[in-house]
Amino acid sequence: MRRIWFIGALALGLGLGLGGHLNSVGAQNQAEPKKLNPFTGNPEVIKEGRNLYFLYGCNGCHGGTGGGGMGRPLMDDEWTFGSDDETLFKLIRGQIPEQTMPAVFGKVMTEEETWKILAFIRSLYKGDPSRVNW
Repeated sequence: MRRIWFIGALALGLGLGLGGHLNSVGAQNQAEPKKLNPFTGNPEVIKEGRNLYFLYGCNGCHGGTGGGGMGRPLMDDEWTFGSDDETLFKLIRGQIPEQTMPAVFGKVMTEEETWKILAFIRSLYKGDPSRVNW
């Protein structure tokens, strides 16, 4: 009888231990931001994104090298709404309430142009490498 109780307790302990581990892994995966931009790190597209950045006048607020001005800097780790792909895409497209970025850009640029500009912005980053989530 002790042997059956011991095996049952061992199985229960292993099950709880694995369940806890699987839950923490699942929680970690859910906490990781979605990496959606198909162009991040692509040198040719980053050049296109730079051209679009200037074409749409992003430099007027954020500076030619993303250092800021009237708008927030784009090269540091200070992100008001978050720095993951989905958040910044929505920010540029004017889909986040109470933002200060003009919503007109989201109405004029295509989704592909938005991703290309975002790829360029990513290339400017000078902040803490451990905070990169794209």
